[in-house]
Amino acid sequence: MNPPPPPATMIRASPDGHFLVEANGKPFFWLQDWAYELFKVPDRDEVDRYFSDRSRKGFNVIMAPVTGMTDSFSRPSRYGERPFVDNDPARPNLRYFENVDWIIERGAHYELRMALLPIWGGAVVGRWDGSSPVFNVDNAEGYGRWIATRYRQHAIFWVLGGDFNPLWPKLPGRDQSGQNNESGNETSTVIVDHTPLLDAFAKGLLEGSGGSAFISYHPSGGHWPDTPQARTSLHLGDRSWLDMNMLQSGHHMFPEPIATRIGMESIWNANFNYEPIRDEYDSSPVRPVIDVEPRLEDEAINFNPENGYWKAYDIRNAAYHAVFAGAAGIAYGNVGTGLIYSDIEWLRLLQLRHRHALSSLGSAQMQHAKALMLSRPYFTRIPDQSVIVGDQWRGEAHVSATRDRDGSYAMLYLPHGLDVTVDLTKISGAYAAAWWYDPRNGEATQIDGTFPTSEARTFEPPSSGADTDWILVIDDRSRGFLPPGVAGE
Repeated sequence: MNPPPPPATMIRASPDGHFLVEANGKPFFWLQDWAYELFKVPDRDEVDRYFSDRSRKGFNVIMAPVTGMTDSFSRPSRYGERPFVDNDPARPNLRYFENVDWIIERGAHYELRMALLPIWGGAVVGRWDGSSPVFNVDNAEGYGRWIATRYRQHAIFWVLGGDFNPLWPKLPGRDQSGQNNESGNETSTVIVDHTPLLDAFAKGLLEGSGGSAFISYHPSGGHWPDTPQARTSLHLGDRSWLDMNMLQSGHHMFPEPIATRIGMESIWNANFNYEPIRDEYDSSPVRPVIDVEPRLEDEAINFNPENGYWKAYDIRNAAYHAVFAGAAGIAYGNVGTGLIYSDIEWLRLLQLRHRHALSSLGSAQMQHAKALMLSRPYFTRIPDQSVIVGDQWRGEAHVSATRDRDGSYAMLYLPHGLDVTVDLTKISGAYAAAWWYDPRNGEATQIDGTFPTSEARTFEPPSSGADTDWILVIDDRSRGFLPPGVAGE
């Protein structure tokens, strides 16, 4: 087994703050898979098979809550252990964490970095079923210090939160003392500020890691009345411990009825993920941003099978919209692998259990997005919709554009394969070379013709129609770039 990466190989923000960079100065394109129950449900053979598959497909980050996502403390792991003795964060169960050790080390063997949520959000804010919170300001720092010390040599990405915002209402049932709160069976209108607890957690992580902890935050997909939108920068932007912004564009095509039912001000529409990503890209101070929980492959839209399921096209659509809007990478997810063959009842009822998930189309296609972005100058890339002449459309059909700040290339994502007119004056040099890049298989085909950069030009994709997406890549011909998706020296 290969040794884990030392702290010196930690990933950090690039000099301009928008991207991620390795210790050797090379770009780190975040390509993440979700594994919600990685530390609770699978046995070690299943973990190894999963890691091997994701490594082959170019993934470099695996995100998972250390204690599991659902029923975190009442339900034991595959090996019969719970994270804490008597649900006390000051008493970690070492037998449980021995399996966590093995999984993290096995990930390092496959050159997979772990993005760990020390806990899932229900352990802080409580659960809708009335379960009591487990963490508070008094115990968060100690647990953060303990777990960061234990994994200090593994260059972990630490992710606080877990489907809740720092400003969150009291939930039905019991408060942290175990007493019934006044909200009864309805969501309370009383908003609790959990920022002090998050500060304590971050302080512990930094102390346990020797000051090297890389920390981000996983918010929910919506916000409550009189609170900021569910964007990390709006809640924690002034925190010195925050290294990267995240948002959850989520799982809804029709968010309004759900928001109304549970009392939220709004929930993100998953088809518009490029809008909050661009807002985070433009926020200050500048930090990298990831859409950490977008549409999940094979997941029921709005959690209702009657609406159909998100498929590989939807996953590509979310990925390219996010990256072209300025994201530092992609977070992929499939409910089958994310829940690792879970037998949890409510997941069965929602028909979200898919044992074929390892071979799903979307998981194989994300590597083509990574290859494309790394095949052109990386750290000078900016989002720029002014490249497009004419209608840019909105939502799932949105045509998005990104380009090199110095004009060496531009890329346009065409969700329906419709003709697009491009302002070639954005390209440096006298002439441009143009390519069609197929996001389904990563193949690039050069477009015949000579394209002066003194004018606009209309390009017609090889095919068009619903779910027929293409990427148009336009290069400064004098740069002599290799085909899109092929890395240069």
